[in-house]
Amino acid sequence: MRNKQLEKRSRFDLRMLVLFAAVPLFMGLLVFQVLKLQWFEHDHYMLQAEQNRLNIVPTLPVRGEVTDAEGRGLAVNRIAYHVQLIPERVTRMDYTLHALANILHWSDAKLASVRKRIEHTRADRPVLLDDKLQWEQVSPLAARLHHFPGVDVESGSYRQYPYGALASHVIGYLSLARKDDLDAGYFPSEFVGRTGVEKAFEKQLHGVAGYQQEEVDAVGRRVAVLKRAPSKMGQALQLALDIDIQQAASDALGDRTGAVVVLDVHTGAIIAMLSKPGYDTNRFITGLESDQWNAWLNDPEKPLLNRAMQAAYPPASTFKLVTGFAGLEHHARLATGSTVCPGFVELADRKLRCWKHSGHGKISMHRALVESCDVFFYELGDELGMAAISDAAQEWGLGEKTGIELSPESRGSVPSQSPYMMSAIKNNASKRKRWFRGETMITAIGQGTLTTTPLQIARLAAAIANGGKVLKPQLLAGAQAEVMHQVDVSAEQLNIIRKAMRSVVSNPHGTAHRALGNSPWDVAGKTGTAQVVKMSQDRKKIISQAQQEREYRDHAWFMGYAPYKNPKIAIAVLVEHGGHGGSAAGPVAAAVIRAMAAKDHLVTAGREP
Repeated sequence: MRNKQLEKRSRFDLRMLVLFAAVPLFMGLLVFQVLKLQWFEHDHYMLQAEQNRLNIVPTLPVRGEVTDAEGRGLAVNRIAYHVQLIPERVTRMDYTLHALANILHWSDAKLASVRKRIEHTRADRPVLLDDKLQWEQVSPLAARLHHFPGVDVESGSYRQYPYGALASHVIGYLSLARKDDLDAGYFPSEFVGRTGVEKAFEKQLHGVAGYQQEEVDAVGRRVAVLKRAPSKMGQALQLALDIDIQQAASDALGDRTGAVVVLDVHTGAIIAMLSKPGYDTNRFITGLESDQWNAWLNDPEKPLLNRAMQAAYPPASTFKLVTGFAGLEHHARLATGSTVCPGFVELADRKLRCWKHSGHGKISMHRALVESCDVFFYELGDELGMAAISDAAQEWGLGEKTGIELSPESRGSVPSQSPYMMSAIKNNASKRKRWFRGETMITAIGQGTLTTTPLQIARLAAAIANGGKVLKPQLLAGAQAEVMHQVDVSAEQLNIIRKAMRSVVSNPHGTAHRALGNSPWDVAGKTGTAQVVKMSQDRKKIISQAQQEREYRDHAWFMGYAPYKNPKIAIAVLVEHGGHGGSAAGPVAAAVIRAMAAKDHLVTAGREP
């Protein structure tokens, strides 16, 4: 019995010993943890506590507006309300979203879109749920916000494009920030420029975000605003574009497909840059449906394509000016001589025909430009060779991007005598090592593989008018002229080509006389008719442009400058499948020049004392 008592006593003493040893250890650990929390990690946990109590909400900047040369709004801001949500503060997401859908009258597609947007956004970032709302729409929600922690109604602005499709390709459009934008520092509820001026000047237009420091309760509801750092509005931009001239070009082009570019010959300022058809840029701001986007993508008229600078076409007879300059520069015999046009040129076993089947008879370069004789330039091109023509084209700014801030831009194509890919051979690895005379001859009249954009052709007209300065097109009003390169051309050579361009309009036999002969400004220009589908010349004799199906009709060109003696503007007009340059593109140019002359007259009259 005594042994058992001693054994129990021993076990008890051992337990007490362990307890007495453990108590100081646990007390030491407790003291250490208290010291760690109160001393070593005080700042860290204090910051966490503050973050639980305080919340930083970004304040989005108001985007800078875009106006035309006379201050009319092209991209403006309208006051409205928007609803946003911070996911990590929402306790019942499904309930909240369905309640918002009922209050704001969302469709099922809209609700699905909102859910997808929330899924792809960080939980601590605000997500734009709905915008461009009027007070009548948001007031029922504003009165119930205490039921929806994490949801807020803010006043703000939205983008509007008063002229819609008229300036769509120049101004461009916005859309909500994407993943790559978020990675670059944008917030999910911000809009980012995607095309046109909105994209090219995104940094200037965007502005700088501010923030608002809020005190929140345990469920994330705002209790008070403690501090504000206001956002900075984006820079306002004034373009050189004149919307009146843009409208005149659009009215003259009508429902036809094409492009019109008007430049200041001295600065390169873009007074008008129209591409038709256009598209309503406001649709992107209101939430573009996939059906509408697909309709634009699949439309055979390609409304999203900026034909003024993204599409390249054979320049046709407008290129004869470049061939003429090349002839003068290289002192070609024909440049100062003459030849006989019987209506065709024989080349091996085929004939290259002139547009005038009966021929022009004896003809010099002046008359060949005025009446657009093909035979003369076939022979001049043959005398010069492709290298000389190619060099002249590049010297005058063809085959290169113009440097305009908008993107993307086509550089067009200037062929040379170097080996190139055969389009007739399906195997793309095959190359020809021989250049044929006939290719040089058709290039000399602006056909074949040679292509240019309307913007390049307008710049060519400006360079002829200003003495050989190939300018960078300028979008902003007041921008200084930037010469890309100076053409090495003499005053005598310029005078020869300019006189011929003037006679194209003033001479009764000139190809643009009927359209522009009575213009309020004296105009110098050149027409062009670009072959779209190869057709035998004999068949062309019996089938008129009007009888051909639209897609087989030639493209119509006009390019030139005005006034003739003291040039102010250069213009290029392209009418897709329009037929002849003089009858299709010429009247469009005439309408634009009339609008320019009328506006210039008003400005001049306003300056008189």
